[in-house]
Amino acid sequence: MIVAVDFGLKRIGMARSDDGETWAFPHKTLEGNDLETKLIIELKKLGPRVVVLGLPRNMDGTEGEMAVAVRALGQRLEDVGFTVDFWDERLTSRLVSRQDPRSLKKAIKDKGKVDLMSAVLILQEYINARRRTNEPQ
Repeated sequence: MIVAVDFGLKRIGMARSDDGETWAFPHKTLEGNDLETKLIIELKKLGPRVVVLGLPRNMDGTEGEMAVAVRALGQRLEDVGFTVDFWDERLTSRLVSRQDPRSLKKAIKDKGKVDLMSAVLILQEYINARRRTNEPQ
């Protein structure tokens, strides 16, 4: 199983794959204090083969403060024994928001849903990219 994480300072969206690592499914949104500890506890319950962290890059590809925080989280997850990979998540939240035809305003109101579905999109893109690179030419 692969788990993807859409990390934020207020919420963390999590998605998991099926056992065959073909499809991404929503798992949960973590909220409240000490999100990193909550994330580690949840990851230990799930026991993923890989944890994919959405890496928030700027539109020009550079990395800002949030990307630095995500890379630091990745190092802490590796320190406790998880295998970590990063996935460029530019535009992920915006793409998820556009999936709701009732408007961006509603999506922003339910930010936990956006974070959760962003994790699903990150994971499905990661799975699809792995599948493409493993296909025979």
